Amino acid sequence: MKLVFVICFGLALSCATFREGNVSYQQIEPSTTAKKSISFVVTGQVKLNTNEPVPQNANALGSWANVVKEEFTSSSLFSAVKNNEKSTDLSVDINIQNNGRFNPGLSMLTGLTLYLFPSSATDEFVVDATFKNKSGKEIAKIQKRDSISTWSHLTLIFVFPFKSLPSELAQCQKDLINSVLVEANAKGILK
Repeated sequence: MKLVFVICFGLALSCATFREGNVSYQQIEPSTTAKKSISFVVTGQVKLNTNEPVPQNANALGSWANVVKEEFTSSSLFSAVKNNEKSTDLSVDINIQNNGRFNPGLSMLTGLTLYLFPSSATDEFVVDATFKNKSGKEIAKIQKRDSISTWSHLTLIFVFPFKSLPSELAQCQKDLINSVLVEANAKGILK
């Protein structure tokens, strides 16, 4: 019984996730001018292969909203960061498009061969940020994108501890939101 458990556990960990790395985390220089308050709203869609986009589930949007709140707050660019409030100096609508691509046949073959035959899946994240002033007038749009690919193969059991999906996804989210802030700050949108 222990052997079956060890084999199942090993197969579950025979995946590794790699980032394309279009964006990287950058330090943001704090503003010397008076800081404004900002409100954010996060929306999103998921599109698998060639299917029509569907709304993202609440857990995924909550994860993105947490990253936005954390990155905006830690940037020290704002006097206050609020979620979906109208009483702020600036607002930003952040739309997350998750374009997923995978081959269902290869995925099934990977499972049937107990991960001897490799397969992969790719998630491309497109972040569209629309900044608005207090009166609701659009002042700027910023788009950033990055992707992660998850490979499944028996030999990747040794790579999993260093390239797990949750850790790579969290870093990708953080880097994307950070790059939006870096560009917005550089363009003077936040002043």
